[in-house]
Amino acid sequence: MNKRQLLLTTGALLVANFMGGLDATIVNTTLPAITSDLNGIQLIGWISSAFLLGVAVTTVLWGRLGEIINNKLTFQIAVLLFVVSSFMAGVAPNMIFLIVMRALMGIGTGGMVSIPFIIYAQIYPEPRERAKAVGLVTASYAFATVLGPILGGFIVDHFSWHWIFFINVPIGLLSIVILQFEYRINNFEKPQSRFDYRGAGLLTITLVVTLFASSLLSIDATLTIILVGIAIILGIIFYQVEKRISDALVPVQLLKNWPVQSQNIIMFLINGYFIGFSVYAPMWAQGILGTDATAGGLTQIAGSLLLMVGTRLTARLMKRLPYRTIVGLGTLSICLSALTMFLATQGLPYVWLLISGAFNGFGMGLSFTPMQISVQDGVPKRLMGVSTTFGLLVRTLGETFMAAIFGTLFSMEIVQQTGPDHTLTMVTKLTNFVTAKNLPADRIPQLRTMLFSGLHLVMSVGLGLAIFALVLNLFRRLPANELKKDLKN
Repeated sequence: MNKRQLLLTTGALLVANFMGGLDATIVNTTLPAITSDLNGIQLIGWISSAFLLGVAVTTVLWGRLGEIINNKLTFQIAVLLFVVSSFMAGVAPNMIFLIVMRALMGIGTGGMVSIPFIIYAQIYPEPRERAKAVGLVTASYAFATVLGPILGGFIVDHFSWHWIFFINVPIGLLSIVILQFEYRINNFEKPQSRFDYRGAGLLTITLVVTLFASSLLSIDATLTIILVGIAIILGIIFYQVEKRISDALVPVQLLKNWPVQSQNIIMFLINGYFIGFSVYAPMWAQGILGTDATAGGLTQIAGSLLLMVGTRLTARLMKRLPYRTIVGLGTLSICLSALTMFLATQGLPYVWLLISGAFNGFGMGLSFTPMQISVQDGVPKRLMGVSTTFGLLVRTLGETFMAAIFGTLFSMEIVQQTGPDHTLTMVTKLTNFVTAKNLPADRIPQLRTMLFSGLHLVMSVGLGLAIFALVLNLFRRLPANELKKDLKN
């Protein structure tokens, strides 16, 4: 590939990444409007978790499909699926239909977020050049998250939430067309090994059962325990199956590589807190502080800007500091974000949310790139692709499971405080600036107290995740590529 083709191919992949970032922040910003319009605050966690489940169960599968039919075509199929299901989500008549479409969008996103990192590793073999490309990925995502809250709030305030899904259509089609004409595949050879259908099926069922277990916690504790037990058994069976075959979906050698997997656990934890802040900070602004949807979306803007700053700074720091030190600074910043939300009171000023978001974004910007490079270069070359997709899977699982758990805890905390004068429907209306105006003024203070208790519980759990990530980074063993760099420094 010549320089022009390389730049345009990178640009096409960045366009899809931009679309993913735009979708995430717009949807999170407009959740109050969606749940109010479709009357489904009790299902709010599923809007995010169904999407993330789709991403989670297919991330590794997309990577394997890319090995069979080539990464270019696989990526285009994933984007097309995302575009079609996004349009259908825009015409959703009820919450169930929307949740199903969000799951299909997640399946498409699984390929959109995983395949580009494999392509980057192939077209940018040098770690420094690849770090720049990964930095551009994070920067484009950050730019989308800056634009997303503003655009999402504007759309809700002046049009309707349906349009937040429609805007994905032209962006996705543009990415497909550019890649079709500019990305040239050199010496593609299909692997001789067969697709691991048993492993794929077991992994998918295990993840689905686990998500249902986390979501049913507030409904039936006994059923939750049963599902957790089933998930554990399925996980053991999956491990035994993968251990016995040579063409495993997830090779056991990778699972046993603790220096790499410890970084995946850190990403699981910090992405768990990240989704909590992204979903519930806009709700905090609208429901407790009484802002409109635009201001609710702007709670994400400081974090988005600092995410770009952190990403650009990381590219420079990676030349001077050990990766673990950079990740440590990032997780410390995320801990400060979680701590500010834990200490927040019901009467906090709006700027408090912006400060917390800034710490969160800066920490994510510092943490992701060095760990992404390390999980690729910390394994043998033949495992690079699966290590990339598995790392993204674990990262997505952090968002998927914690979105479900946060939604469960949030609902449980509020439901136990409801009564004839303060119903769940009233709390639902409170989270939307428009519908909140129709609530009786004398009941709003108590409704806000109820909402605050649910949000505070979510942020308390988020603080625990961030602290765990910080401690784990301090004591984790280093992969070979990090160890060499650490010795040089």
